[in-house]
Formats: sequence, C-alpha cells, structure tokens
Amino acid sequence: MTVSTTPGILRKWYYRILTGAVTGAGTWFLAEVIFNIKYRYYDLVSMRISYVYAFIFGILILETYFRAGGFLDRILPWGKGPVKRFWAQLLAGFITAFWWIIVVRVGLNILLYPGQLIILEDEVIIISLIMFLMIVVCILQLGYFYNESYRLSLAEMERYRKENAEYQFEMLKLQLNPHFLFNSLNTLSSLVYDNADRAAEFVRRLSEVYRYVLDNRNKELVLLKEEMEFIHAFTFLQGLRFQGMIDFRFGIDPESMEKKIAPMTLQLLIENAVKHNVASRRNPLTISVKAGNGRLSVHNNFQPKEEQPGTGVGLKNIVNRYQFLTVDKVEIIREKEYFEVIIPLI
Repeated sequence: MTVSTTPGILRKWYYRILTGAVTGAGTWFLAEVIFNIKYRYYDLVSMRISYVYAFIFGILILETYFRAGGFLDRILPWGKGPVKRFWAQLLAGFITAFWWIIVVRVGLNILLYPGQLIILEDEVIIISLIMFLMIVVCILQLGYFYNESYRLSLAEMERYRKENAEYQFEMLKLQLNPHFLFNSLNTLSSLVYDNADRAAEFVRRLSEVYRYVLDNRNKELVLLKEEMEFIHAFTFLQGLRFQGMIDFRFGIDPESMEKKIAPMTLQLLIENAVKHNVASRRNPLTISVKAGNGRLSVHNNFQPKEEQPGTGVGLKNIVNRYQFLTVDKVEIIREKEYFEVIIPLI
C-alpha cells in the first residue's frame, strides 16, 4: 500500500512557492518578536528587505525539503518503516535548514557585507525556529501517513467485503446453476438405462460436488487435497458429458497437497476453459492441472469458439481474491497455441 504524505495542494509548484514565501515571512516575524523582547530598542518590521530574503529562503527551503522527500520516497517509503522514515525526513529537514540558513545566508552576508557584525546567538535563534518548524512538519507527515493508512485500510476492507460477497454469490449461482444441473441430469437420464453402475457413480459424484460447495462456500482457504477430491468429482461429470472431447491430466506434487488454495478456484478455471474453447473428438480439449514448488497451473490448448470474447470477470475475481490472500500474484499467460493460469499455493 503506497501512501503519499504530501498534501495534494503542495504537489503544484506555484502553491509550494506561495506556502514557502508565507512560511518564511512568518518565521522571520517570530524571530523579530524574540529580538524585540531580547533587545530593548529593536523595532519590529524595521528592515523590510529582510522579509524579501525571508520569502526567498522560505521558498528555497520548502522546495529543497520537498525534493528530498521525493528522493526518500524512492529509497525509504513511509510504508516500509514509518519510524525510520520519520528520522530520515527530520534529518533531511535539518540539513536543508542548516544549508540555506547558516551556510548560504550567513555566507552571503559575509561576502556582501564584510564589515557587518554577525551575532551568532541571533543566528541560533533563527535556526532553532526553523528546526522546530521542521520537527512539527515531520510529526504532521507521520500523523498524516498513519491517518491515510488507516483510511485506505478501511477502504481495502470494504472492497474485500464487496468482492467476497460477489464471490460467494458466484458460488451460490454455481450451487444452483440450472445449466450445470440440467446438463448433469440429462447425462444421468441417458446412463440410467445404458449403465446402471455408471449412473450410480454419477449420482455419487454429483452429490460430492454439491456437498463440497455447501461445506466450503464461506471459507477463504482449503487444502489442495480437498480441492482435488472435488475436482476429480467435477471432471468425472464433465468427462461423461463430453465423452472423448476433453482430456483431463493431473500432475500434483504430494507436498503440494498440504498447501492451501481458495475454494472453487480450480473449478472456475476448468469451467472457463471448457466454456471458451471448442471440444470435439477430432480436436479434443486438453486441460492439464499441475502443482509443485508452491505454484499450481491450469493449462489448456487454445481452441477458441467463434463467439464474442468473454468478459474476463471470472479471472478478474480470482486475481482480486488472491491479492488479499498472498503477496504472490496470479499469472495469466495467453499464447497463440495455449492458455495458462498459474496460481500461488499458500
């Protein structure tokens, strides 16, 4: 999660110039108030040229601080370590203030006014005010980061709830899918008279499919071996429906069986392959499911149907779901001759 700690208004250069000028003038005014208290005969706003310098140095300090923050965003983002970034940002602010106020400002005064008396105690007051301002800014940035992180976390949780509800709805539709049930019953009706034993096996596998959906519809993860038992039942039903038209191949590493996967993932990928590809006895659709080294792939030869391309909602739901389950990403490979989806095992 990337959180910017720079308010949107300061991302525009002209607002930074205005903010830097106002901040520089305000800081110098505070310094003059302190000088007025310290020196009995010091007059406020007696040297207006000093405010011009304050405008310029305020702009330079803010712009340098902004650029330093951009550099730190690349090497040490707030999200990777807020406390470390806070101290790095504070150090950058101190170095920026020291450079422009002590090195550049005092150096210019020495060059332009070689006989002018420089009161170090007054310079310490000025630099202390700016250092204090830097501390306040860094604290505000840290607070802004935590606030934005919390706000984005709530938004992510809400999005996850919505997608999870949509996913459960898709599972419910599968659970009551009239096409799947109609096709299954149609296949069963032809088996009843031709092969009673195969019909009984068909009924048993169909009950396993629906039992799995009912038992796991609210779970985030299941063991791969449980998903594979369901897939074997599901592909058995599909195999009887598409006799000789689909070739299912499985190669699962035994160690992978103890890994976890989001329920129904394999079913959705297999159904997606069947839905969008031509399958015939002459040109069978080959679907391979392999797992090993923490990854699982579903691979099929590419024989697209002559129809409008799919919306990709099913694949998108899988990708979005895995974003909340693991840092590893789902890979989708589209080639001329094959289509493959690689899922991280958890």
